[in-house]
Amino acid sequence: MGVRKGTNGYIRRKKRWQLLMTVVIAAVSVGLFLLGWLAVGTTKNLLTVVAVLGALPAAKALVGYIMFLPYKSFDENEFALLRMAGEKNESGHIYSDLVFTSPQSVMHLDALYVVGKELVGLRLADEKAKKQGEIASYFTDSLKKRGVTVHMHIFKTPAEMLERIESLSDRNEEIPEEITEFIRMILA
Repeated sequence: MGVRKGTNGYIRRKKRWQLLMTVVIAAVSVGLFLLGWLAVGTTKNLLTVVAVLGALPAAKALVGYIMFLPYKSFDENEFALLRMAGEKNESGHIYSDLVFTSPQSVMHLDALYVVGKELVGLRLADEKAKKQGEIASYFTDSLKKRGVTVHMHIFKTPAEMLERIESLSDRNEEIPEEITEFIRMILA
């Protein structure tokens, strides 16, 4: 696919890939069905069974596409500004295009900056402030279970996030391994 999870452009590529896989697998299934029907003259043949079984992976790929459909990749220029600000602090790390699930819902962050035990998120166009609280609670509760207490704040504009990242530029704290593992788990 080319772009790793947590990098800018991931959602855009993931949607294209899932849609392509859906179309290709569905086309192969329909082709096998038609081939069997034309060759035997009836739908009661082995290729029909194979075509129906091929519909299962096509449906799975379609579900993957539908899951990512409401989200879009963060603007590359805006992300470049955040990344440059975040790179001033060598111990910090910035992620983009995070889509993750909790037992209750699917959640999305446009960007996430981590330095020490400080997590700074960005969620654009969020008409549901409740979702921001849910995301912050998910992170803080999950990390608390892993033995790490963190401070997380989610901003609604890149300017607010940029200001917070710049205010953290003098922090030279290493990111605890538990936080790194948790983020890897989310991105898996």
